[in-house]
Amino acid sequence: MDGLVGAWTANLSKSQRDEDHRFAGATMRFEVDGEALLLILTGVNAAGNTVSSTTTYYPDGKEYPVEQVPGTVSIAEWVGPRTLDTKGKKGEELVGHGTYEVSADGQMLTATIWGTDARGRGFEQVIVFDRQ
Repeated sequence: MDGLVGAWTANLSKSQRDEDHRFAGATMRFEVDGEALLLILTGVNAAGNTVSSTTTYYPDGKEYPVEQVPGTVSIAEWVGPRTLDTKGKKGEELVGHGTYEVSADGQMLTATIWGTDARGRGFEQVIVFDRQ
C-alpha cells in the first residue's frame, strides 16, 4: 500500500484517453485513513472546469456501498505488492473496473479504467501518472 500513497500528476502524452472523457490535466492522491484507502482526484475537464472527487476503498475484497451512486458497491483488493484492483457493481452487473499499478521504481502509476458512464456509454482509458 505504501508505494501507492502520495501525489501523482497525469502524464497526458503517455496516456490513452477515451474520446468522450478527455481532460486537460489531473492530479491523483492516495491517502490511508485507518483501514481505508482514499483516492482524491482533482482535474480540469475538456470545458476548462475544475472537478474533484474522493473515493473510499477498503482493499479487503468485500463489497462496500458507494455513497455517490446509490445501489452501487465497490470492491477493492491487492493483486500484488504494487497493484490495487477495484470494481464497481450495480446489482450483479459489473459497471466499472480499475487497476492502479505502481512501477517497480515507485515513480510511475498506471491507471487502467473501463466502465459505463452516466450516459450509459462504455469507455476505456489508460492514464499514466508521474509521482510528484
